[in-house]
Amino acid sequence: MITAPLLLMTVILPLASLLLALRPRWQESYRYSLPLLPLPAILASLIAEPHDWLELPWLLIGGVWGLDELRQSFLLLTSLLWATAGIFAIGYLNTRKLRAFCVFWTLTLTGNLGLIISVDLASFYSFFALMTFAAYGLVVHDGTDEANRAGRVYLAMAVAGEMALLTGLLMAAHQADSTLLTELPGAIADSERSGLIIAFLVSGFGVKAGLPILHFWLPLAHPVAPTPASAVLSGAMIKAGLLGWLVTLPFGELPLPAWGNMLVVLGATGALGGAILGLKEVRPKTILAYSSISQMGLITLMVGAAISNTAQAATLLSAIALYALHHGLAKGCLFLSTAVELPAERRFRWLVWLLIGLPGLSLAGLPFTSGAAAKFAMKDSLKPEQYDFAMAEYLPLIMSAGAVATMLLIWRFLWALHQSARTGHNHPFKWLGWVAATVCSLVAFWFLPGAWSEAGHSWFAVTSSEGWSLIWPIALATAIAGAWWFVRGRNDTGIS
Repeated sequence: MITAPLLLMTVILPLASLLLALRPRWQESYRYSLPLLPLPAILASLIAEPHDWLELPWLLIGGVWGLDELRQSFLLLTSLLWATAGIFAIGYLNTRKLRAFCVFWTLTLTGNLGLIISVDLASFYSFFALMTFAAYGLVVHDGTDEANRAGRVYLAMAVAGEMALLTGLLMAAHQADSTLLTELPGAIADSERSGLIIAFLVSGFGVKAGLPILHFWLPLAHPVAPTPASAVLSGAMIKAGLLGWLVTLPFGELPLPAWGNMLVVLGATGALGGAILGLKEVRPKTILAYSSISQMGLITLMVGAAISNTAQAATLLSAIALYALHHGLAKGCLFLSTAVELPAERRFRWLVWLLIGLPGLSLAGLPFTSGAAAKFAMKDSLKPEQYDFAMAEYLPLIMSAGAVATMLLIWRFLWALHQSARTGHNHPFKWLGWVAATVCSLVAFWFLPGAWSEAGHSWFAVTSSEGWSLIWPIALATAIAGAWWFVRGRNDTGIS
């Protein structure tokens, strides 16, 4: 059985690498180990057998680890992004605080991968908390006043989120009389206090997922963290909150239209509000942070629709997994691109800008990219006639507005990056990590497991009218951006 060793090594290998922190002269070896640590997770996501659980009776109160198709999709996204960002980090880091960075990177990685493969509550919460609090060391790594302030906000929000999350999980486990996450959704649906449990879980995981009102740490933490850390914070770690919703909330158990309406409103607020706030920013990484809030808003909208309609829940979960994979890898590439210096030879710069622009255009839904498949999956799954909750009739309008907002943010990011770009020499590992991340964002979609892959491939077979529904928001946003650029002048960097 190949699943058990891979699951064990997914956690053991990163933890074992902490031994390299014991001696200062091993720092260089530690740096070069970073991209190797997620390799067991990558293999597990590609070849492990779904629903083949690994029981660990000696762990905590009895551990159960395993993968299903949902977890495999999230593990593929997370491990690929950590691996490529780890390659990038080799060329990005200097010797200052190198050992501290590697330790916090490894602990955060362990938590992020461990929570995905955890099927029991104790393991899941332990890894989730490890990821949350270890990431504080990445946020404050540079030690500047701005980084320390962002770290304080992050830590305050993290503690509040962990308290809500633990309360919700314990209440659900008590109701289920089980510590298996697979037993929680049904138990929550049958509970007389289901509304309270759901409220704790939505808010607890919502801190990590960047829900409106709970999002404040994102635009503060992402810009100040080292660039490889920003990539995994935005691309992988915020998806941990999304995964928490998907494995604990009662999707398909009973319709909850009130919760559906609330999550759709929160999602729409995040999708449009995040974009509006991002358009006012001038720093590329801050713009990308608000873009993550906006994209997570669109995903939250799908979560709201799924919890309101039992018949559509399975289809929407597939669409959400596809969208999460697409967004995580594309956003990771964009964050890494902020630390790439342009080559001195002008004839090569167009290639660099092309590699920067491809993930951005994918985010906007450019046809024949993973973004197009994810966008069409969302549109196909959110047809208003399939739902009967109050906000259903507004879904097409919200999605169209969100698509235009996404492209506007991409143009804003590219313009801000153009204004701040520097010419210079990139370390070979920076090039390798960035290009590898870009390639993964373009091809990883095709390696989704089982039915998820079949569903994703079918979403590429769109008609011309359906293709136009993806193209016109890009064209409209491009026209708006071009008109604004023409009116304000080529030398004007502000849009507010």
